[in-house]
Amino acid sequence: MRKTKTDVIVIGAGQAGLAISYYLTKAKIEHIILERGSIANAWKNERWDSFCLVTPNWTITLPDALDSPVDPDAFMQKDDFVRLLENWAKSFRAPVMEGVCVSDLSRTGDEFEIVTDSRVFFANQVIIATATYQRPKIPQMLSNLDSRWELKTAIDYKNPDSLKEGAVLVVGSGQSGCQIAEELNNAGRSTFLSIGNTGRLPRRYRGADCIKWQLEMGWLDRSADFLSDPNKRFSGDPHLSGKNGGYTLSLHELQSSGIKLLGRIDSRDGSILELRGDVKTALQASDRYAMEFRRSVDEFISNSGRTAPLPTSSELRGEPDDSAFDFEEIEHLDLLSENISTVIVATGFEFDFSWVKFPVFDETGYPKTNRGVTSVPGLYFMGLNWMYKRKSGIIYGVADDAEYIAERVSTSKQRYYSAVAER
Repeated sequence: MRKTKTDVIVIGAGQAGLAISYYLTKAKIEHIILERGSIANAWKNERWDSFCLVTPNWTITLPDALDSPVDPDAFMQKDDFVRLLENWAKSFRAPVMEGVCVSDLSRTGDEFEIVTDSRVFFANQVIIATATYQRPKIPQMLSNLDSRWELKTAIDYKNPDSLKEGAVLVVGSGQSGCQIAEELNNAGRSTFLSIGNTGRLPRRYRGADCIKWQLEMGWLDRSADFLSDPNKRFSGDPHLSGKNGGYTLSLHELQSSGIKLLGRIDSRDGSILELRGDVKTALQASDRYAMEFRRSVDEFISNSGRTAPLPTSSELRGEPDDSAFDFEEIEHLDLLSENISTVIVATGFEFDFSWVKFPVFDETGYPKTNRGVTSVPGLYFMGLNWMYKRKSGIIYGVADDAEYIAERVSTSKQRYYSAVAER
């Protein structure tokens, strides 16, 4: 197997890997990016066709990436964002090697050894930029559905026409599950949605986008120790949409539009799903989340002495009406009698760093870092959810962490060559 040596290896060519490459290039540090697919692979191949960002264009803070003006308050389509990342990589000649899958990261002597499916790489420093989510979660009771049903995850779904004829069950009410269910329902599919206690955010409130308020209130700069439970780092994001200019995505409106809301699935016996009957509880949790967000914004406006318009009726879209909870809970769902042919699982993702042979993980397998810097000299992470701050795992915050880590890499490189010279 061929062997290649370089100063720095970056693993992953999404926005995190490209961001660190941008700053390494500026610092004239030799490096190679290893990407299992192609640039922006997850955006390109693991999103449905009509997907667009749920954060406004002003949150795209990747340095020099926007080569032409965009509406800061609009929401970029998936394909446009992919092109942005590809063109950005070309602009500074990011040294990406596509179609290279890393299977093992360990150390040989003073060097890191990176084993791939095509060759072995050696480097003085390694930056893992594969993000937090690599593998979709599939509830065990659905993982062994037989051939009567088509089982897909959120990354497999592309559009309504790609599915078998028949009704569809979507499992999971985070951003992906709600958006997919809405698209299927709008396409005329009979759609069932199994929901959990996921929050709802108003797209706009008192004259500004909800992400803008989060920025103003300092929520995007909250550090991980703000969380009462570390596992909340992996909670699903509140349902929200950037489609058609952005709007509030409400379970109440999904139900009014014809989507049949179900509680969480407890078990399955053949074609029969046993449900918890907790739809009303989930709806109340969603409403409470939205109410608490609006209250936080109101208090922030009042305490900061700033002025903001009162909320409009469109900004309060998605709130329950008098009949919102006037329905009977479904305790059992028969996939056959409801003519359900496809089950789409959108219950989140898991991370898998088993290929990293260093003791830098906590009890959940999540990397332990100080702003991306691990206890192993020369080993770093990028783009993890809540890695340093709330914004670390989103487009808005990745450049700040990349600049910081690039400085650490540069300092470590200088120390390395100074030590070599003294030998």
